[in-house]
Amino acid sequence: MALSLTSLLVIAAMVLDFGIVRVDRQVDKSGADAAVMAGLQGMAAGGGSMSSPYAGICNAMNYLQQNDPRFAAMSSSGAGASWSTLATPPAAVTVNCNLPPSTSCTPGDTSTWVKYVWSGSYQGTALQVSIQNGYSLPDPSFPEDSLPAASSDNSDGAQGCDQLAVIIKQNRKPGLGSLATSSDLVSTIRSVGRVTPGNGDTAPALLLLKRTGCPSLSIGAAAGGSHIYVLGAESSNGITQPGTIHADADGSSCSGSIFAGKGSSGIAAFAAPLASNPAQADPAKPGLLTALAAVKGFSGTSLRDSNDYVCGSTQIATATSIPVSPCSIPRQDVAGRGLVTRGPIDDRYLAAVDSIGDAAKTVFTTVTAASHPNYTLLPGGCSPTATQVANAGLTSTSKVFVDCTANNGFTAGVTIPGSVFVFNGSVQPSGTLSLPNATKVYIAGAAAKDGISLTNGNTFSVHSQGNTSGSLCSNSPTGLGNDKDKAVVVVKSGDLKETGGTLQMCYTTLVMMGNDSTTAHGACLPSSSGTAPTSTPCNGGAGDSQLSQTGGNVDWTAPNVIDVTIDSSGTPTSDAEKYWADTDGPEDLAFWDESYGGSSNPNYQMAGGGTFHTVGVYMVPNADPFTITGSATQTLTNAQYIATSIQLSGNNATLIMTVDPNSAVPLPRLALVGLVR
Repeated sequence: MALSLTSLLVIAAMVLDFGIVRVDRQVDKSGADAAVMAGLQGMAAGGGSMSSPYAGICNAMNYLQQNDPRFAAMSSSGAGASWSTLATPPAAVTVNCNLPPSTSCTPGDTSTWVKYVWSGSYQGTALQVSIQNGYSLPDPSFPEDSLPAASSDNSDGAQGCDQLAVIIKQNRKPGLGSLATSSDLVSTIRSVGRVTPGNGDTAPALLLLKRTGCPSLSIGAAAGGSHIYVLGAESSNGITQPGTIHADADGSSCSGSIFAGKGSSGIAAFAAPLASNPAQADPAKPGLLTALAAVKGFSGTSLRDSNDYVCGSTQIATATSIPVSPCSIPRQDVAGRGLVTRGPIDDRYLAAVDSIGDAAKTVFTTVTAASHPNYTLLPGGCSPTATQVANAGLTSTSKVFVDCTANNGFTAGVTIPGSVFVFNGSVQPSGTLSLPNATKVYIAGAAAKDGISLTNGNTFSVHSQGNTSGSLCSNSPTGLGNDKDKAVVVVKSGDLKETGGTLQMCYTTLVMMGNDSTTAHGACLPSSSGTAPTSTPCNGGAGDSQLSQTGGNVDWTAPNVIDVTIDSSGTPTSDAEKYWADTDGPEDLAFWDESYGGSSNPNYQMAGGGTFHTVGVYMVPNADPFTITGSATQTLTNAQYIATSIQLSGNNATLIMTVDPNSAVPLPRLALVGLVR
C-alpha cells in the first residue's frame, strides 16, 4: 500500500501540474488571439496597401500590457525589450511605440520584417513574448504547420507581410510534481493573424509618388490666382466620395512644403455630396488631402505652406459653382495615410500593358513591308493623296502598312480606312489624318524625334467612327454588346508633341514605349508591382517618350465598356475585372508612359488653352513634375493623374477635377482576414 500510495501521489501531482499548465496555455492562447487582432488593426491603420509592421506590433504589445497583469511591465524600450529586423544577420533597431516608424513591410524582403521580444517574469516564473511581422508559414518551430489541415492555409499571398504572430512562452515551477522533476514546466503557444487587400477606398484625382523631397504638388507664382480644385463626386450607382489627393512623400530631404498652395485656397479638395441630397455636402466626407509624412510625425508647414492655402474643405462645389473661400473654417488639415505606391494601378493594369508591350515588341522587331506580308502597303509613301488611298481598296477591317522614315514623318492629311496600322516612322500630318476605324495603331517613330507631332491647323484622329457626341468623343459607355469598340495606340520611340491643332482619340489607350528594346516587354515596364519612381526607368536610361502639349485641342477618352465597375461596398464587379485586363484597350486606362521627365527637357506638360476634354487614368509615374500650364480654366471629368509630382504653372491657371470612383483606381486599404493559427 505504501509503494502504491507513493506512485499514486506522483501521478496525481503530475496530473494536477499538467492540468494547471493546460489552463496556462488556454489563458495565453486567448490573450494572444486578442493581441493578434489588435495588431492586425494597427497593421492596416496606415491606409496603404502594405502592412505597417511597427504599428501592428506596438498595438499587439499595448493590448497585452494593458489587459493582463502578467505583462504589465512590457514596454517598447524598457527592461527586457528588444527589437530587430529579420535581415541576415538580424539588425537591432530602437523603437518608440508612442510614435512607431511608418516603414512598410516588403513581401519577401526580411530586412523589412520586424520582431519584438520581451523577457520578464511574473510571480517568480519566467515569461517571454515574441511579436513578429512579417511572418511566414510554415514555421519549423511548430510541427503542426506540416499537418495537412494546416498546410492548405500556409500560403499567405504576400510572402509574410500580411501576417502577424504573437508567441507566448511561460515557465511554471512544479508543485507536487516536483516529486517527479525539479525542472520548470514550460508551455509555448502561438497565434497568427492575416490581413488582405480589401475593397478600395476613395479614388484620388492626383496620386503623387515622390518619396523624398518636395513639393509633391504646387501651383504657380505666389498669390498669382492659380488654383487646383478637386471636387466631390457621386457615381451613377449612388457611391459618393470626397475630392481626394494623396502624396507618398515621407517628409525627408524637404526644405519647403509637400503641398504648396502659395495663395488663398490654392489647393482645395471638396466634400462629397450627400447621397440623400446631392446639393448638400456630406459632413462625414470632407475633402481629403493625405501624405505619408503625416503618419511619420511631420505637421504644419512641412505638410502644407498654410491652412489658408491648402485644405480639405467641408463645403461642396461643382464645376460651375466654386465657393469663394473653400479653405475657410471649418476645414481639414493634411492627414496621414500609409505608403500607397503605384501598386494599385500596377495591380489593375500592369499585366494588360505588359501584353500590349509584348505585341508591340513583336511588331517593331523588323519594321518593313516585307516583314508584314498580311498588311496592305499604302501607296504614296509619306504623303499619299486621297485618290491613292481610295485606289488602295482598303476596308474598315484592313491591315495597313505605312512606309515612311523621312525626318518629317508621315505628312498626309487623309482619311484611311483600316483596323490595324503600322507606321514605319513618325506621324506629323499636314491637315487632318483620320483613322476612324482603327483598333490597333503602331507608330515606330524615330530616336530623338517626335513619334506624333501636331501643329496649328492639323489633326490626328483615331477611332472616331460612331464614337463622338457632337464634335467630341463620347463619354457614354459602349456597352457589353460593343465591348470591342475601343483602340490601342503604341508609340515605340519619340514624344507625343502638340503645339497646336487637334489630338482626338476616342475610347483609346495610348502606350509610349520610350525606345526601349531591352526590358522584358519593351516599354520600360517594371518587373513587379509598386516599383518606386525613378529617373532611369528604361534599362538605366530616361526613355525618350514624353507628352508635351503646349497648345491646340485635346479630345481623348479611355476605353469605356461599362458604367459601373464597383458595387456599393467598393467590391469590383466581375465584368470590371475582365475589362481592366483587356489588351484590346484596358477599361478606363487612357495613357501609360514610363519615361522620365524632369523640370527641363525631357519634360511632361499639358497646357490646354483650347478644347480640353480628357477622360481616364493617366499613368506617368516618372514625371517629376508633370506640368500643367496655361492661363485658362481646365475642367477634367474623370481624369485621374498618377505622377511623381505635379506642378500647376502660370499665374491665372485653374485646374478643376472630378473623379467618379467607377472610372478610376481607388486607394487600397487592408482588410482583416482574422486568425489563421
